[in-house]
Amino acid sequence: LGFHNVVVGFAVGVQSLATVLTRKFAGRTADLRGARVALMRGLTFVGLSGVALLATGLVTLSPEPRLAVLTVARLLLGVGESLCITGTLTWAIGSLGASQSGRVMSWTGAAVFSGFAVGAPLGLSLYGATALIGVAIAICLLPIAGWVVISRIPGVAPMHQTGRALPYSQVLRIVFLPGLALALQGVGFAVVGAFVVLYFDASRWSGAAVALSAFGLAFVLVRLIGGRWPERFGNLRVAQASLAVEAVGLLLVWQAPGAWLALAGTALAGAGASLIFPSLGIEVVQRAPAASRGTSLGTYAAFQDVAILLTGPLAGAVANPFGYRAVFLCGGLAAAVGVIVVVILRARRR
Repeated sequence: LGFHNVVVGFAVGVQSLATVLTRKFAGRTADLRGARVALMRGLTFVGLSGVALLATGLVTLSPEPRLAVLTVARLLLGVGESLCITGTLTWAIGSLGASQSGRVMSWTGAAVFSGFAVGAPLGLSLYGATALIGVAIAICLLPIAGWVVISRIPGVAPMHQTGRALPYSQVLRIVFLPGLALALQGVGFAVVGAFVVLYFDASRWSGAAVALSAFGLAFVLVRLIGGRWPERFGNLRVAQASLAVEAVGLLLVWQAPGAWLALAGTALAGAGASLIFPSLGIEVVQRAPAASRGTSLGTYAAFQDVAILLTGPLAGAVANPFGYRAVFLCGGLAAAVGVIVVVILRARRR
């Protein structure tokens, strides 16, 4: 559409903003109406985002109205993401029991990242062959496939039937420390995603794309291999160790004299970041009553959303005067503070 990169950044970021602002709504929907309803509504919002995207490709208007419709599409997609993930987690934990919550969160995360891995090249191929129309049609059709899948899976009763839901102030109190540790992990996650390619280019190293792949592959591999580690070894022990590994990886990237050590650091950071969400999520599930489980999980996930949303511009402000290397120091220090937060959590549990 010919707009400045700042507008591109806004169009991308507004989806995360919509996700953050609707986490509480998604959790309440899952608790009061049921996880199936939350997931089906989420898929509906995703499909509507495809319809709006299709309109930007079909209607010949000036760039400004098309940008407005594109922004609406991104907002709808953000609401859909919030409902889909909260509904999925609540449904699976309700079906399998709270004792399997770590495994549920590990595998759900692996599924999401696998979707990203397939979706990115598929979207680019469709865009190359059909421009925006093919991408939009795919986004309209994929939720229908989702509806077919979930229609065959037994539902679970709305969690409000199992007891009285907590006031939201109490939900925040339960979620705050695990959410804070998750947000500190999200700082490192965000700086790798936003700045590792720029860091490699500025250092005149080859393999910038490989660095992102190393992070992502290590992340998914540890999720698949270690999905049961939080239950087996203790969820807070795994969270503490994971944050420490992420911190070491990011500090290694900060001090790397060459590309190979930086690649090793990004892989180590990905491996460390992998199990933090499920490990701390178990703590949330154990602390929150079943009637407030969806709201608690939605609020907990929002801490990471906010961290990723804020880290980009704040880290950019650090990179301007101090260089890209400094943002990885910030990410490493954030993960180290996360270790301290988990130590406090363990002390409170005792």
